[in-house]
Amino acid sequence: MKIVGIVCTPRIGGNSEILVKQILDGAIKAGAESEIIFVRDKKIQFCDGCMKCIKSGKCHLIDDMEEIGEKLVTSDGMVIGVPTYWTIGGMGVAFLDRLLPFVSSGRFANKVGAGIVVSARIAADTAAGILRRFFIYSHMLCVECVAHYGTVPGDVIKNEYAMKSAWEIGRLMVLFKENGNRYPEEYSVPLSNYVKKKYGDDIYPYHSS
Repeated sequence: MKIVGIVCTPRIGGNSEILVKQILDGAIKAGAESEIIFVRDKKIQFCDGCMKCIKSGKCHLIDDMEEIGEKLVTSDGMVIGVPTYWTIGGMGVAFLDRLLPFVSSGRFANKVGAGIVVSARIAADTAAGILRRFFIYSHMLCVECVAHYGTVPGDVIKNEYAMKSAWEIGRLMVLFKENGNRYPEEYSVPLSNYVKKKYGDDIYPYHSS
């Protein structure tokens, strides 16, 4: 099994990058192969809305998206990590828009997916909802799509819950697929409950006051 991680932040060592790597580490420990793609290092033009790809399954723009898309097609699953500004950061928007040829031709169907959102304050739920919608529209099987908080690069490293839950998502992606696209019994509860039970209630930082 192969999981591809896509990092959609311009910040080197940013929080969404850290969590995508953590997810991939969990997947590797569960027996998967992995690859990571940094959108900031790729040439990706903006979708121009021509909609020709709906019929052709191909984009007329020539850049790195064809290679990226083919890597995703040949994978068993993907994890997308995005920061938020007003909503998903611009790199993530450009990346998702340009996946339309692959989505509309059904080439992502039945792959396993996960989303990670990092927000300083606003738009966390909005961004997570966009990633969920992408997975649903692609007819992928989204095992988790979660949000954590961080302002400066490295903040999430201090959040043990964020790090542990990300690692467990990677492991879950592999076990879900191996279990015939069903949640293993140990993961039948919400992820937050599972992580608290496994690592202790004190690990959870989001208790209401």
